[in-house]
Parts: sequence; C-alpha cells; structure tokens
Amino acid sequence: MLKISPLQTNHEKCGFSRLNKLFQTNINFNNYDEFVPLAKRKIVGNLPPVMIRHIVKNFPDKKAEMIKNFQKGLGLTAKFARARFNRFKNEGLINFGLEELSKSDMALLQRQMSNILNSNIREILPEKSSVLFNFVDRGTTGNVFKLSIIDGNGKKLMPDTALKIYHKQKCILPALHGNYAEANVATFLKRAMGHDMQKSVFAKHYISDMENAYSLSEFLYPYGDYEFKFTDYTKLFGIHSVDALKSFIGGKIFDLGGFQKLWNFTGDKVTLRYFKKLMNNQRISYKLLERYETLANNPKTPHREKITDAIDLYLEQTLVKNDCIKEALNLWSTLVNHK
Repeated sequence: MLKISPLQTNHEKCGFSRLNKLFQTNINFNNYDEFVPLAKRKIVGNLPPVMIRHIVKNFPDKKAEMIKNFQKGLGLTAKFARARFNRFKNEGLINFGLEELSKSDMALLQRQMSNILNSNIREILPEKSSVLFNFVDRGTTGNVFKLSIIDGNGKKLMPDTALKIYHKQKCILPALHGNYAEANVATFLKRAMGHDMQKSVFAKHYISDMENAYSLSEFLYPYGDYEFKFTDYTKLFGIHSVDALKSFIGGKIFDLGGFQKLWNFTGDKVTLRYFKKLMNNQRISYKLLERYETLANNPKTPHREKITDAIDLYLEQTLVKNDCIKEALNLWSTLVNHK
C-alpha cells in the first residue's frame, strides 16, 4: 500500500525554488537527507497572513527585511530550545520530555525563548508588546510550544500559533515523520487543496524551516469552534495517516507526520484538478464524466491523457467505494441471518 518516490534526478544543484516545486507534487521521498540539505532555500511557506499584512502596512519599504528578521528569530529560538532540550537530557534533568522539568526550569526556558524572538522582532511590534511561549506537549519527533504575540492593550497581533521544534534536523523515520517529511506533506496539501486549505480538516500550516528544524502552524484548542467543511482527503488525494486516531484536536488534524500514499495518489496538478471536480460534484458527476470523455476523445484537447487518468481514478474510486458498501451489507446480512 505504501508508495515511496525513488527520486531518480540529480539534486546536487537544488535551486532556490526547486525544492518547493518538488514538495508540491509528491510526498514520501526515500532520500530527503540526500537532497534537502543541498537546497539553496530550505524554507517553504511563510509567516501567518495577519503578520504579513501587519508588516506590509507598517513597513512597506522594508517588508522583505522584516519578514526575514521574523524568520531568523524563529530559527534562533528553535536552535536554542533544541540545545536546551538536549542539555536537559544529558544532565539527567529529564528522561523523555520537557514535561518532566520543574516549574522554575520550564518558566526560565519559556522566558529565554520569548527574549530571543522578541530581540529579533522588537522593531516590528508596537511598543509594550509581549512575546510569550508556553510548552504544550511533546511527540516522537519534537516539542510543541504555543506562541502568542500581544500588544500593549492586550490585543493579539496574530492568532496563537503552534511552534513545533524538531529534535533533529534530518529525518528520524524516513519518508513519513520528521522535519523534512512533514514540511513536504504540508506543502503538497496546500498546493493540492488550494484555497480549500483554509476550511479543511487540517490545521493551517504557515511555514517550515528545514535548516533550523521548526514549523509554525495554526494553534488548535481542544474545544475550539472551528469552521471547516469535512472532505475525505484520503479518497480525494490518495493519502492516509498511520497516526490518524491520535492526530485530531478540536476535530482538525494537527500532525502531518505519518502520511503515506495509497493506490490512487496523484501529484500531477492537471489530473488532480479534473479528479477533484469529479469527486467534489457527486450530484452532477455523470454530466462531468460525459464532458470529460468527450474532451479526452478530441485530438485537439490539451492534456488528453491526464484527463483520461482523472476519469480512470474516479471510476476506480467509485468501484472501490461501492464494493466496500456491498461487502458491509453482505456482512450485516450474514450476521442478522445467523441470529
């Protein structure tokens, strides 16, 4: 069931935007550690839109510089927190996670992290603003902190975010978990879903810095009232999470580690576009099928093969779904008759 991308191409000269394009069209590469470190730019995504707008509005002539300062501050904060985490373990203060720290040590760590980020973005923020970090939880691959930025009047300058600081820069479990793999899945999903990402079952992903091994995403509250439309992205994109049962907060998926490709995965944007239209318009899918089959049979139609691939994927998906329903009904009938 699991598919691994072999990556046959030479990545010795992985350019400024090439890494981002690779991540947009595929997942589960089996040699991240061979090509990601060679990329000229190891950041995908950007700061939360609210903060981008704040910077553009207040620093129109220095917006690129301010954004880089913010990214640099997050990177330095991540490097410091990771170093402290390793030191705590080496000194025997913790065995597994930061939750074992004393209250005083945890308070000091969070204050130091806040000071590091604040020193890099002080110019960006209004006077008397506060940068606050609070430890949330640890996972197999990293520690998560809630980042809050509040002005002098107690107003949040951007929604709370989750800063995930990975234990290691390189992959821990190749192709599924860790710094590179999770940045890859986030980038693929954003491109595949487009604007639907904002109202999807996934937490919003903002930025992943693979050099400094952190990611910044939407902070989810357990009882948050989140507006989103549920779509079965497993069927739509041909992906599956091996950690799905423990990756939900407030009804949304927060952890992008453990995603693998299924039989119907496609990274081609043209095929995916037609396939998504069929999957998202079940009521008129028969009309769309007729239209797409006509297009695919027309020699003048661009991307005929990709349209055909989308049709085949949809028909196969429908057959699999119907077979599952039929199997479930047969099983239920057997159980009832047995009684």
